[in-house]
Amino acid sequence: MKKVIFIGVCLVWFCFIFYNSSQNGDKSNSKSFNIVNTIREELRSIKGESKEDYSKLPQNQRDENINLFIRKNAHAFEYCVLAALVTVLLFHFGMEGRGAIVYILFICLLYAVLDEFHQLYVPGRTSQVKDVLIDFVGANIGMWLSYFIYYVILKRKKKKV
Repeated sequence: MKKVIFIGVCLVWFCFIFYNSSQNGDKSNSKSFNIVNTIREELRSIKGESKEDYSKLPQNQRDENINLFIRKNAHAFEYCVLAALVTVLLFHFGMEGRGAIVYILFICLLYAVLDEFHQLYVPGRTSQVKDVLIDFVGANIGMWLSYFIYYVILKRKKKKV
């Protein structure tokens, strides 16, 4: 039963990534600028300054850079979670250790490439090798984090019991 649940969770996450990639460039950009504005409002609130609607202010190059940073980190985060989910799924199928690493990274890299290919056909979106590399770095982080948690923390607890 656990295997079916983990397969379902992985499929949902694949769909979530696909959904995010399917949004046109303007909508996707608007979402990340909303995050920039929310961060700005929270920082001003912490400093004790009055809150304003910053979404109506003209955007400058600094905002563009922050927006780009948020977008690229969102890519990496999506694939970090994907790799962690695939790692847990393969662990439940008995694939552990070095052998599973190739499969995990292959699945994540393949999906990153397919995702960028899909974005070629989404209005306002681009397909870049740089984004595949960012996704792959995120996948590596997620996989190694999962391995660390499993082998260092969980296995150690099992030995103590």
